Parts: sequence; C-alpha cells; structure tokens
Amino acid sequence: MKIRLLPLAVAALMLTYIVDVHAQGGATPLGPEDLGTSIYLGPCFGYNSVSHATQKLATFAGDAYCPYFEGGTGQGFYVGLTYEHHLGPKIEESTSSIIGRVIYSMYPGSMKQQGDKFPSLIPDPVDPTGWSFTTTETEHTIDITYNVLALEVMYKQNVAVDIPLGITAGPTFEYPLQKTILQEYNILTPNNVQFAKSDKYTYKNNDRTVVVKDGDIENAAAIRIGLKFGIQYEVIIGEGYYIVPAVYYNWSLLNVKSDEDYRINAFQVGVDIRFAL
Repeated sequence: MKIRLLPLAVAALMLTYIVDVHAQGGATPLGPEDLGTSIYLGPCFGYNSVSHATQKLATFAGDAYCPYFEGGTGQGFYVGLTYEHHLGPKIEESTSSIIGRVIYSMYPGSMKQQGDKFPSLIPDPVDPTGWSFTTTETEHTIDITYNVLALEVMYKQNVAVDIPLGITAGPTFEYPLQKTILQEYNILTPNNVQFAKSDKYTYKNNDRTVVVKDGDIENAAAIRIGLKFGIQYEVIIGEGYYIVPAVYYNWSLLNVKSDEDYRINAFQVGVDIRFAL
C-alpha cells in the first residue's frame, strides 16, 4: 500500500499558514483572561485501526457451495483541518463547542478465508504417462483500498470549566475517492498443482493463483455515513494555541456495497493542533 503524500503536503502548508497568523497575535485558549476570539483552527492527523465487518461476503457470487468471507482488519491514517467554535457568552466560561473537520482518511483492509480441499490430478511420479490423485488446499484472499474525503460535525462537552476533558459526538459524511478490491484464489499445497484455466479469469504465480476481481468495488455505495463518538483532552502549550489528543470510534451506518452486508468501522487515535484566530 502506497501512502499518498498530497494530503500530508496540504496539511504542512495549512500548518505553516496558521503559525504565521498566530505569530501576529492571539489569545490564550481556555484561559481565565481570554476575552478574545471563540474560533480556533488547525491541522489534525491520526491513526485508523479498521474493521471490515461482514458475515456473508461471497467468495464467488452466485455459488452457494463456496465459502464466505467473515470480516477482516486493516491499518490506515487520516490528516486534515479542524475548525472549533466555542459556545457561550464568555469564552473563558465555555465548556462546549462545535467542531468541524475536513479530512482525508484511509480504511484499508484484508480478509482471508480457507477454501475447500479438492482432489486433483497430477502426473504419476512412477508412470510419467499416467495420473494420480492428491488433495489440494486452497485459500481465498481480499485486499481492499478504501480512501475517503470526510466532513465531520461534532458537538463537544467538557466535564467542567476547569477540567479540559471533553466528550464528542456527531455525524461524518464521507465521499469515497478510491474504492478498489483485489480478490484472489490461491493453491497453498501441494506445489505441483495448477488451476485449469478458464477464459473468465486471469491467472498468475504459474497458474496457482486465480485473480477473481481486480478493480473498483462493484455496487459500491456513493457515500459513507457514520456516527463518531470520542473523548478528547485539551493541553495548552503556548499563548493562543493548544493540542488535543483524542480517541474516537467511527461507526458506519451504511453498507459498503448495496448487495452485501458489509460495513467499514474504525477506531481512531489522533491529535489536533488548534490556534486562536
């Protein structure tokens, strides 16, 4: 999996701009003498521990005798821009805010499912002109690339004025920029067995691997809508800005495919850097 550098470059440019704006003056966030702006802006980035949740994703569509994938996992990252607007008549007494984010997020995943054991014909080691039977072990695999541009809107509530521990919740609307699948059917053992070729598929690894699918996910939903819940902690690190480590759970409300019970959820750990404007 190649990590795209464009989102990281955009985040670096945004951070440079925000630091320059902050250098021209700003207020101490959340401090008792802060009577200035209630708006904060800054970059965010983090890690995605991804769950591809399914119980009946077909290995071969329309074939009831083939096994089904039962879910998988993956690891990705997110990077973007955070906007926070503190609520209340006095910023120094505010315990709640509205947080918006625009982020690029990656939800990759891999699945494996053991295949059936089949009797196979191989050349007879004693009589080269004859054939003998052996048992073949197989495995189905899937590699998913699912990258999105997300818009998040969350409400944050701190537990108290003097305790910067907050609970956040809200929807996330995510447009898939890339949604591809590589599905393969592999012979594991023995080493001297190959698939009989069919015009329906392509083959590799000396005809020991069938490429079942390689391209865009069929019948994929045009949007991913989720609910995001989290806990964050605000740490002041200088005049007019602070960092916010946080953990979230991003739960999908929609299936990835319109014809399959298959959802992508993520446990997210990240950091925001927010500057007073």
